[in-house]
Amino acid sequence: MTGEVVTLGDELNWLENNPLFGKGVVITRPRAQAGGFASLLQAAGARVIHFPTIEIIPPASFADLDRAIEMLESYHWIIFTSANGVRFFFKRLKERGRDIRGLKGIRICAVGPATAALIEARGIKVDLVPKSYLSEGIAAAFQGMDMSGKKILLPRAELARDVVPEALSGLGAQVAPIVVYRTVSTAGKRAEIAGPIAEGKVDVITFTSPSTVKGFLSIWGEDEPLPKGIRIACLGSVTGAAARKAGLRVDIMQEVFTIEALVEGMAAYFVGEGVLD
Repeated sequence: MTGEVVTLGDELNWLENNPLFGKGVVITRPRAQAGGFASLLQAAGARVIHFPTIEIIPPASFADLDRAIEMLESYHWIIFTSANGVRFFFKRLKERGRDIRGLKGIRICAVGPATAALIEARGIKVDLVPKSYLSEGIAAAFQGMDMSGKKILLPRAELARDVVPEALSGLGAQVAPIVVYRTVSTAGKRAEIAGPIAEGKVDVITFTSPSTVKGFLSIWGEDEPLPKGIRIACLGSVTGAAARKAGLRVDIMQEVFTIEALVEGMAAYFVGEGVLD
């Protein structure tokens, strides 16, 4: 029993010494996709505050995707730029009576390890994971390849940037950007987050995509300032740029495009190692 108490005490001491211990961290991504993020924060002793500002929904029409699925075998590459793109693509593939056998001979590119893991969990080999987990990284990864005449399927969000299709088209590829999901603001109420903020329970608000920034401000109010003591943490330079453009001060920005890295970045900030922009 004594040993168990000592072990528990050591664990509590570790938590209390963790730079995120007791910090109130707001997660703005959809609750259904926030589990891993929340677990990491809670393991570091943080208080997680769920405030989803966006939700992921199907496209207005699946017509374009259905046509692409019918001619799936004609594509040389499929490029997945997000985990949501993977989920919606394969869900529709199944609904159309197709399965992964239709992908035989098609090379697969995934942006980042999390997206790659979702694909590989379906028994599909991922041929390319760019070093940079952004659209620019995908474009750079194909430089030097012979893409002339290659047909590329690009399942993506409705308002995705055109960095990838423009870069690959410039290499001579035939790119088919297909909308497989949409990101929309939630019907969240300002009072749901205004209360914890007023009570001093919020230390950090995290943004993992430009759409979470837009969604948050649509609820909070674009012209309403946040208390000075609240830090803003962004995942990736594109998200950081969106936050700054919206008038937010970005205190913590993690270029390594993983949730684990974002948590590490927040911890580093609170021990004085983070860089204040």
